[in-house]
Amino acid sequence: MLFELVTPYKSISIIGMCKNAGKTTVLNELIAAHRDFDGILALTSIGRDGESTDVVTSTHKPNIYVYENTLVATASGLLKHCDITSEVVATTDMGTPFGDVAVVRAKSDGYIQIGGPSMSQQLIDLNSELMSIGATRVIIDGAISRKSLCAPSVTEATILCTGASYSSSIDKVIEDTKNSAELLMLDETDFWAGEPTARLTFCDDEGNVATYESTPLHEAIKANPEKKHIMHRGAVTDSILKPLFMSATPLQGVEICAQDASKLLISAKTRDKLLLRGCRLSVLNKTVLLAVTVNPISAYGTHFDPVELRVRMKEAVDVPVIDVRSEND
Repeated sequence: MLFELVTPYKSISIIGMCKNAGKTTVLNELIAAHRDFDGILALTSIGRDGESTDVVTSTHKPNIYVYENTLVATASGLLKHCDITSEVVATTDMGTPFGDVAVVRAKSDGYIQIGGPSMSQQLIDLNSELMSIGATRVIIDGAISRKSLCAPSVTEATILCTGASYSSSIDKVIEDTKNSAELLMLDETDFWAGEPTARLTFCDDEGNVATYESTPLHEAIKANPEKKHIMHRGAVTDSILKPLFMSATPLQGVEICAQDASKLLISAKTRDKLLLRGCRLSVLNKTVLLAVTVNPISAYGTHFDPVELRVRMKEAVDVPVIDVRSEND
């Protein structure tokens, strides 16, 4: 089922709600499915992946297993940890803590470690490089707190991974994953067009514009009561929005538009407060969320009932929910 969802897209990102959410398991599932795919798969990562033990949490991680002819963009210093026979097909000046990124072609099946660039523009450039070499699909493995990976400018579609490692409370896992999924699926604005040139751009229905670079959002809104359309360049966070509630800023009918969902770093409680005050969120560039994958096994000892987790998550989100460990999927 997971492979069927990714088939229409040439570039896919895998992002997680937390460490040990199951990203590597999802990646391995997709790699295995590509064995019957008539094309060349390319892999990279925003950060290191493929090591058997997580260097931060000291918990066990699944290894990444690839097949002959796969393209792998990884730090040169990690090649010694790969047991594939490989051929270097390209080098880059994209630096990582483990050396510059090189692109190798697997000449045999085997285990690999991936360590790719950390900047979004570098990933965009690397994606283009991999396609020019002959890749027909690129999968980028994400890292915790790197939501920028799901930006439409980086990959065409994304998969969100969550599970018991996020919290010992299944209710919190459901609530926060639902919020993340809904932010990722926000509709494109029907008002704005073109990338913003100022940090804040206000506009009314007649096209009258006001722009700000340093004025706090709540002050700018109060200064422009008739301008209900707001374009926000950069990250929209809880700390930016909190003064709106503390100052009783009028929000009825206001639309706050972010460049894309990767810029919306807000909690479920903050989003609910905006909606209750009559404020609508939108994005300039829509993200394609393909699925939410769930991992009922926690790396920290708390496990959920897999059926309950899947059923409740399916009720909470409007995309397919998949437990890649389950034979029922």
